[in-house]
Amino acid sequence: MGDIHGRADLLDPLLQAISDDSGTALPCVVFLGDVVDRGPDSREAMDLVCHALARWPRSRLIRGNHDHWFLQFMTGRGGDAGRFARWLFRTGGDATLRSYGLAGAHDLSEAASRFRNEFPVHLDALMTSASIIVDKDVAYAHAGVDPRRPLHDQDPRDLMMIRQGFLDYEGAISHIVVHGHTPCEQPEVREFRIGIDTGAYATGILTCLALPEEGDTYFIQAVRRHARVTVRRVGLNHSIATGRNATWALTR
Repeated sequence: MGDIHGRADLLDPLLQAISDDSGTALPCVVFLGDVVDRGPDSREAMDLVCHALARWPRSRLIRGNHDHWFLQFMTGRGGDAGRFARWLFRTGGDATLRSYGLAGAHDLSEAASRFRNEFPVHLDALMTSASIIVDKDVAYAHAGVDPRRPLHDQDPRDLMMIRQGFLDYEGAISHIVVHGHTPCEQPEVREFRIGIDTGAYATGILTCLALPEEGDTYFIQAVRRHARVTVRRVGLNHSIATGRNATWALTR
């Protein structure tokens, strides 16, 4: 699942589509992070993520940079007032506080205390979120990986923030890396990576990469146009695909 950024209106029907596609099986959903900030409904989005983690026990949450900043401020490790102001007004943290009903708090300390007391399930989900998940021939990270380092020895900051050195890397990587963090108009398929952040908070398109145990790999997208959300399924051939063997099917 690509970057959600407070778009619960898109996440809810997309999770329902995943449930429908899975039939009687329990799906394993990997949320690639950035659940919060920018969009209007961070609290509702975290509710849906936590419900999915409880309902589908193999599912996992990866910590994005926005989730990391939110967690730091809500646990008293966010730094000085200047850093807090940048989170609020430059990266969408103000929308997150409004969503949680914390915008009226007298100060950050009060907001953080209320969050910890009122939303312990959300706090636990963020505290226990992963930095990278490696499964067979696929690795999942929020932003990507440093191709010069083995997957077991990645810098956590790179996993949340990397762009240069990963997106423009032309060599081989040990695993196919599924990532978000860098918005693109459509899912971006390359030989050794798949980017599925379709800028949901701004575009109204939230994307999930579906990797069935049998059959072809495909995308599921929730798309808002005006007042209506529709769900569509898109094959790999319809994505932005460049490079050798870009339109493959994963071995599961």
